[in-house]
Amino acid sequence: MVKKGFRLGLVLAVVGFVVGSAGAGEMIHGLEITGGRNGLAAFQLNRGPDDAPGMLKLTLNVRGAQEIQGYGFVLNYHADQYEFVEAREVTDTILETGNSTPRLFFAVNNHPGQVSVGSMKVDGEAGGGDGGLVEFTFQKLGEPVTGDFRVTDGVLVDLSLALDAVPIVEVGDLKLGSTSFKLEQNGPTPFNPTTTIAYEIPTAGPVRLVIYNLLGQQVKTLVDETVDAGAYTAAWNGRDALGNAVASGVYLYRMEGDGFSQVKRMLFLK
Repeated sequence: MVKKGFRLGLVLAVVGFVVGSAGAGEMIHGLEITGGRNGLAAFQLNRGPDDAPGMLKLTLNVRGAQEIQGYGFVLNYHADQYEFVEAREVTDTILETGNSTPRLFFAVNNHPGQVSVGSMKVDGEAGGGDGGLVEFTFQKLGEPVTGDFRVTDGVLVDLSLALDAVPIVEVGDLKLGSTSFKLEQNGPTPFNPTTTIAYEIPTAGPVRLVIYNLLGQQVKTLVDETVDAGAYTAAWNGRDALGNAVASGVYLYRMEGDGFSQVKRMLFLK
């Protein structure tokens, strides 16, 4: 049986290297990586839903964990593009074993572009499997890409208090994916001579975007192709399929794709 005093000492060592870390690459310096049951475990960083305009949420998950009692890592980011707001353990973290044993959780932002995180259960059962660990919130200046964030210095502590480094880190696509078809109102409106129509596609497939007059006659096909999932824009210059300028008035635009169909109006003024 592991003595409580020794366990608490390891807890302080693990969370201490988090709070006192000088930067990526130095976080696990001085900790003895003894090797335990988590040599093949991996971290995964994925984007969560934005809770407000200008905000970004990321979730750090673990895959293949076995009997872990603690973890630590550094999340590195571009400080000129993101401002750290907070980090907290996710609801139903895999360290939540249902026995109400408290955990020590630390998240510090002592160095620009770095958040050092650590958590450790003092006593009780260990967690395992695949699941979430930490949720991060940032203010963002632009749309994030995968290279904007890196996870370094990962370590897992198992039930026997053995330490494993986590060299495998998977960073998902941090661009916000579409979950449904969406057709936006054109802009500007009214317009002359050009307007832009934005739309979103949840899965790859054929898409058609067509302009009609009020008589239902087809004026111009803007999109008729198979596209990947994502957000797109199409521009219309107020001309028909033959290149002739159309008359001022109200026009309709219709998008169709994989069972989806929606029509909106726009006003062209010369």
